[in-house]
Amino acid sequence: MTSRSATIKVLNSLLFIKDERASDRPQIDGLSAVWSTASCLAVSCLPDCDGATAVTIGNAQEVGPKGSPLFDGQLRTPSRNVIVETVLGEKILASVVPHRDTRVRIWTNGRRDTDRVIVGLG
Repeated sequence: MTSRSATIKVLNSLLFIKDERASDRPQIDGLSAVWSTASCLAVSCLPDCDGATAVTIGNAQEVGPKGSPLFDGQLRTPSRNVIVETVLGEKILASVVPHRDTRVRIWTNGRRDTDRVIVGLG
């Protein structure tokens, strides 16, 4: 699995990490920094008016920094494609995964308005 990165100004300061075919977005209550359903995660990030957010996706052993992740759980991935997209449905990054269920870990800089989101798969 090759890691990929992008830097983007994120509208509504919210990114979705999900199975490519998933349509069940989590309920956003504004009280946390990450929300989830069985096949979709939402992560808060830097508002577009404050700058860009660096996003990386790849094998957790390769891209994950030391320290505890903000999120560590399973994501249903029946399409075997995990994507990162904006609230407007714009695909930012994608990664092929080998299984129908994928362990996903999310690391940030620790702030709700983080300028860095790392998505570790597997």
